[in-house]
Amino acid sequence: MMERAFPFAERAFAVALVVALTSAAAWTARAEEPYVDAPLADESADLPVGPGWEPQLTLGFGVLTQPHKGEAVVPTETGTTTLSDSGDSLISQHFKFGLELLTPVELAIPTRPRLVLRSSLNVPISRGLISDREDVQYDTGTPGFDDNCPSTVGNPPGPTATCSIRLRNRTSVDYIWTAGLGVDFTLPFDQQQFHFMQGFEYIGMAAQAEGTYLRRTSPRSSTTESEAEYIDVKGDRELYHGISITETFSVDAYQQGPLRFGFFLEGRMSWFATDRDMSASGSSPRGTFQFVSSLNDPEPIQYQVLGGVSVRFDPRLR
Repeated sequence: MMERAFPFAERAFAVALVVALTSAAAWTARAEEPYVDAPLADESADLPVGPGWEPQLTLGFGVLTQPHKGEAVVPTETGTTTLSDSGDSLISQHFKFGLELLTPVELAIPTRPRLVLRSSLNVPISRGLISDREDVQYDTGTPGFDDNCPSTVGNPPGPTATCSIRLRNRTSVDYIWTAGLGVDFTLPFDQQQFHFMQGFEYIGMAAQAEGTYLRRTSPRSSTTESEAEYIDVKGDRELYHGISITETFSVDAYQQGPLRFGFFLEGRMSWFATDRDMSASGSSPRGTFQFVSSLNDPEPIQYQVLGGVSVRFDPRLR
């Protein structure tokens, strides 16, 4: 019995030895494989991507204010007279269309400042802001009647009873455009969606003067017709150039794919170097009417406040 069991045990031992050697060789091969077949592509996909060129469109609505005054030289019955006034403060509502480009240059500090290229076009919606106004009426025998009113009126002519004069000297701002540089700072709190931008820009403005004059003369007799003299003129468009400083607060409110949607509030102070008056002139049988408006008097400073929405393309969000 013992002689028969021995050959069987010998064969079992040989099989176990072969299995052990095969397993050891397999584990040795596997230990060397990760250095060749490791999933490097997945690890590189998780690496952070730096900022790129980020274009941004803005649409805003606001107001601008600037001091101005006007002057008018009008003919009279005895020569000419000059009428002047400081008028209303020039306040105009306007729409702003802006295009900005955030550069890839970003400093590795908490506020992550970035250089921004900026441009905008502002279109005012309020025209003909008054820089000089006159509303007077003269009756027969009152001071100023002989200088400003004809002695007779109508056909056939009859004695004049009263005459009234209404004069308006207006300033119209047609367009305002800007171009310059800014620095965008990311405020280091909350989810870092709040920004502050300081800008330095060139500013240009196109404006023109407008003038109207109306004189109504009424006769003493009801059988005589009244007369009216009306002048309505516009001057040439003048260009003004200067520099401006802007401060903008913005917030990224919503994200959809690579687009960031937000809101902004901006203030601007501009100083105009161009010192030029605007004028418009017209004539009637009595003579020439001259209307002059000045935007730089008493000081060549303009203030703007506006708010709006923005959309920015961020390539890091694709």
